Amino acid sequence: MVGLIVLTISCTSAIDLGRVNSCYNRGDYQGALKELIEMEEAFIEKQGSLLYTLDLGVLAHYSHAWDTSNNLLTSSERQIWENYSESVGANLASYLVNDNTRAYQGEDFEDLYTNIFKALNYIHLGEGESALVELRRLSEKQQLLGQKYLVLNQRLEKSSHGGYVEEYSASQFSSSALGLFLQMVIARDLGEFNDATFAKGALERAFKSQPSLYPFSIPTTVGEDLKTQEEGVRRVNIVAFSGLAPNKVEVVERYPLSYTNYVKIALPKMVIRPSSVNSVEVVLSNGARFNLELIENIGAIAVEAFRSRENHIYNKTIIRALIKATGSDIIDLTTEVMVGEAKSQEEANAISLVGNLLSFASRIFSEASENADVRGSHYFPDKAWVGGIDLPLGSYDATLLFRNRSGKVIYEESLKGMKVSPKGLRLWEGVCPF
Repeated sequence: MVGLIVLTISCTSAIDLGRVNSCYNRGDYQGALKELIEMEEAFIEKQGSLLYTLDLGVLAHYSHAWDTSNNLLTSSERQIWENYSESVGANLASYLVNDNTRAYQGEDFEDLYTNIFKALNYIHLGEGESALVELRRLSEKQQLLGQKYLVLNQRLEKSSHGGYVEEYSASQFSSSALGLFLQMVIARDLGEFNDATFAKGALERAFKSQPSLYPFSIPTTVGEDLKTQEEGVRRVNIVAFSGLAPNKVEVVERYPLSYTNYVKIALPKMVIRPSSVNSVEVVLSNGARFNLELIENIGAIAVEAFRSRENHIYNKTIIRALIKATGSDIIDLTTEVMVGEAKSQEEANAISLVGNLLSFASRIFSEASENADVRGSHYFPDKAWVGGIDLPLGSYDATLLFRNRSGKVIYEESLKGMKVSPKGLRLWEGVCPF
């Protein structure tokens, strides 16, 4: 028992990313990537290889290492599937100790936005068809999520027998407006206008069918992006990211079971990380200026996607915590009975001593081991903004001005030598780290 307690206390997932975050917060993504690579062993030991490759993949994207990012994010996708299909033994341990004992399986939003970032990588590499494959994969995953929670509900119905457990609820996030926007502009630039028109219609339906996730207007650029251009002019689109997606924190509550015992419930909660960015303006080297508009609140989608798993986590935590807490009561009751049946006072004292030690150890184990799984990726963005402009063929510099609610510029990013060519993909990208 003592060995298990020590093992439980030592198996924490907290990790100090201070040096990585310092680089990230000032827009030094290559520096952040380097710092994270240097702490590979410590990171994987604490949080596992899936989160390591996810964080590396996003930072590599921000560093414009498109091929490297794709390789890392592809590895992340594979690990998400493998960890979801983990062994029975690993899953059993999570019911006895806590969810940190098993490999991290990834949040639904992390799995989905992995494909969006891979698509963006392919766009920057000039591989439009490969980008479309990733976006179709995104759509397939969203359809599979609905089936996933239907199966979980069916299993729950069979196992609960009318007990206290609650049903899982499928996520309201059924289609990504950002993913559909990317499909639209890629298909347009590839000359596949029927597919572009279809994607535009799907984008408009995404806004109408998911009002809680898209409580804002469709960006005006969507209505302009498929119009026929004059000779020597092409439509250029820009996507920008700002802020950081939500992280998880532990919420602990304790409920008394008796005068000497209680049950500890530790649950993860998805918490929005506030961003100061309220608007994004683009200033071009030819003097043109225009604003980007919000197309996706990734933070809200992450919270909504997590909501689909909350009841599963809650049910599992309740069962595990009660098993631990009632174990102490069983030890106490057994000790009391054995003391009453002892043949001598000396035997009764020995039984009482051993029983008290076991009960004490059981309570320590229950308190120390009942910890919420608050692991999660660190560098996915919070919001996505888009816009578009008609430009003559040529080369341009662009400056993205990220402003707060007061209109003050809090961050600038420069895009140098952006080409507007007769053919090829015309999507530029910027990012603000906060």
